[in-house]
Amino acid sequence: MSEYQYIHFMALDKPLSDKQLEYMERQSSRARITRWEFANEYHFGNFHGNAVEMLRRGYDVHLHFANFGIRKLMLRLPAGPPCDRKTLNAFLVEHAVEWIADKKGPGGILCIEPGDDEGFFDYLEGVESLLPKIAPVREMLIEGDLRPLYLAWLACRANLEDDAREPPVPAGLEKLTSPLSALARFYGVAKDLIAAAAEQSPPLADLPKAVDAAKEWLAMRSEKDLRELAEKLLSEDGQTARVETLARIRKETGKTGRPTAKPSRTMGQLIELAKTAGSKRQHNEKLSAEAARRKRLKDIAANPRKLIAYVETLVKMRSTESYKQAAQELADLREAIGPKFGPAQAKAAAEKLRRENPKLKFLISALKKQGLLD
Repeated sequence: MSEYQYIHFMALDKPLSDKQLEYMERQSSRARITRWEFANEYHFGNFHGNAVEMLRRGYDVHLHFANFGIRKLMLRLPAGPPCDRKTLNAFLVEHAVEWIADKKGPGGILCIEPGDDEGFFDYLEGVESLLPKIAPVREMLIEGDLRPLYLAWLACRANLEDDAREPPVPAGLEKLTSPLSALARFYGVAKDLIAAAAEQSPPLADLPKAVDAAKEWLAMRSEKDLRELAEKLLSEDGQTARVETLARIRKETGKTGRPTAKPSRTMGQLIELAKTAGSKRQHNEKLSAEAARRKRLKDIAANPRKLIAYVETLVKMRSTESYKQAAQELADLREAIGPKFGPAQAKAAAEKLRRENPKLKFLISALKKQGLLD
């Protein structure tokens, strides 16, 4: 397999200034660079730009994928982490989930780069379109939602010992948003593992609770403070002012409307729970598939001519796959009608297809493999 790397940066809050754009252009001579995005792929060589500095100088999110074991996501949070430092530390994993604090101010960068788990990172379809799908998790973090952090911790299963204690379990793990699902897909976090974690996840709090916290905070501001805040929100840096205000509300009121459950499990226990959940899910899926097949066979038996007409349509498509599917459909017809009349009716339809299409060797071969022709 040839080497492949993909580098992608995006600005979310505002476009880059001329000075910022000039800096980005010095980071690569071959990348596609705009005020909103920076992207490049490599089949040999490496990206030598300073990703951390690029986030500090204008871009807000960064994704780095390499098929030899790199899946890195970096999120710029200008107002600081989505929770207090003690809580944040529970989610951090050495060399895998790290907080890179700015030299000045509360801001920093959340860097998520788990270790490779049994070669899973070798391939990822559609990675070039993945960052726009993941990027909204930054806004979730800014609003105090800790689910992206918990998924990042789950992604570090290759970095953690079985006795590693889980962090606080955020609300809403039982129903992931599209950005969270994209994040889980990027890191290969299994649905069964998420389902196991979600067993102790509190219900997602109603949004009005967070709104009430903001109203309470605003009610304590002076007229002068409110006027200054309004001016900031309406300025060119309005998005930055909004982020900083949300962080202040969270810090000063201690309210986010997003509860967490106290950690009580280890990574090893979660993995065992995931195995149990997986077995249960597979059993239920098997039962559902069997029920669906019984219904399908019943429908076929009620109207065999409809299926035969569909088989004729498949043959006209003139492809190896359509021939295989046509043969399978007739095999289903044989099973649906039953042992007394099914074999004869299915064989009669197959013989008709052979007479009408004597030169279609792949079709005839498919029919023979299903036992429909001698």
